Amino acid sequence: MYSNSVAIALMTFSAAFAQENNNRDENGNIVRGPYETNSFGDNWFFGVGAGANAILNANNNFGFGGLAADVFLGKWFTPTVGARVGYKGIKDSFDPKSGYTTTVGNGSGNFNQQHYVHGDLMWNILNTISGYKETRVWDIIPYASTGWVRMNYTSGKNRVHDNEWGLGAGIFNNFRLGDRISLFVDLGVVSIRGAVIPTYKGNVLDSKTYSYLPSATAGLKFNIGRTNWDRHSSITPVPVVLPFTEAQYNALKDANARLEADKKALAAELEAARNAAPDTVYVKAGNLKAAFYFDLGKSVLSQKELNHLADFAEQLAKGEKVTVTGSADSGTGSKAINEKLASKRAKYVTDQLVKCGLSSDDITVETVFDIFGNNKKSRCAVVEQ
Repeated sequence: MYSNSVAIALMTFSAAFAQENNNRDENGNIVRGPYETNSFGDNWFFGVGAGANAILNANNNFGFGGLAADVFLGKWFTPTVGARVGYKGIKDSFDPKSGYTTTVGNGSGNFNQQHYVHGDLMWNILNTISGYKETRVWDIIPYASTGWVRMNYTSGKNRVHDNEWGLGAGIFNNFRLGDRISLFVDLGVVSIRGAVIPTYKGNVLDSKTYSYLPSATAGLKFNIGRTNWDRHSSITPVPVVLPFTEAQYNALKDANARLEADKKALAAELEAARNAAPDTVYVKAGNLKAAFYFDLGKSVLSQKELNHLADFAEQLAKGEKVTVTGSADSGTGSKAINEKLASKRAKYVTDQLVKCGLSSDDITVETVFDIFGNNKKSRCAVVEQ
């Protein structure tokens, strides 16, 4: 008998764990949590069912005791832990003299009513061991129970009752039929003090023993709200709401990229200008020629070049005509900018010659581009007498 029971238990758990073939990753490992917390309105359930009650105590033999109704309401807080409240009972019969449960009253027995209002803490053992699986057909759910037991029975010609707190445990078997409905088989037992159910030793009433109220019920369970759970790895990030459209965002990115490229180009040009020879103004007077160099984009001479210009002006013959031609190279800047720059350079050199004693009436001002070709030497002015 014992070996048969062990074999049946092993077959039962083997069948339960065989459901896990589709609950593994690509490496064959069982997939577990952590899981995302669902809202308060999710993962509720309620059930209705019926079955049989019985009574066991110190001197009765087990037998069918009466009809058991079973109603409950509960919630899963995680895929493994849940709780419920419910009612179980209606009829139970017991003959305290003979120690047998009976289905009808008799000369020596009492026809009893049994009511159990309870709260249970539930543990889904397969979700704990094998990981949560929404489509699992059979879930094995042990639970611990406590609540209020009321027993109504006949004592002589009087109808009396007794109340007691009960402690119990059981196994709730859940068979999935769909997302919203399941078949359940609930096997449980509740322990109460023996005084609630009269227990005799011979003809002497014994109130120090404990009685046990086993029950077996089956019925339908219905799910309310969301019925599944999400693992953290499958959580979809909350999208960031931008104050502009995607097209505007992409246009800003492109504009920023162009600005970065221009910045690098300007930095390279500035570095090249720092390392380049200064621009020049070339002055030709008769057989005399002089070159005066301007920095990139400038229309004034450095102090060193001004000193050269002053020395050169002393060699010019006073009263003779002088032509000053300003120039700029076309390799940098636009045409309008270069025209303006060449003119300013020629006028600047002319003003310096006047300061050195030449008459403005004797100076003719001209402008050209690339006087020495398209290179930095063409940033100059030519003076002829």
